[in-house]
Amino acid sequence: MTKLEFLRRQRGLTQTKLGFAIGVNPNLLSQIERGWRKPYPKLLQGLANYFGVPVEELANPDGTLKEVDSKTA
Repeated sequence: MTKLEFLRRQRGLTQTKLGFAIGVNPNLLSQIERGWRKPYPKLLQGLANYFGVPVEELANPDGTLKEVDSKTA
């Protein structure tokens, strides 16, 4: 599970609700969470701002999302 998905689920948000909240298509969020696409920098910053975390907490230096173990996170 990605850190993005973990934070989204922790707050009880669907991809649709998060997408509308930050102004992106929910399908794009789905593709990013599944690792099919990398988030572009502006989107990554918007997600970090929305969740109140630094970008570095969500993504690796290469732009891929960080993975977390949902049982220990």
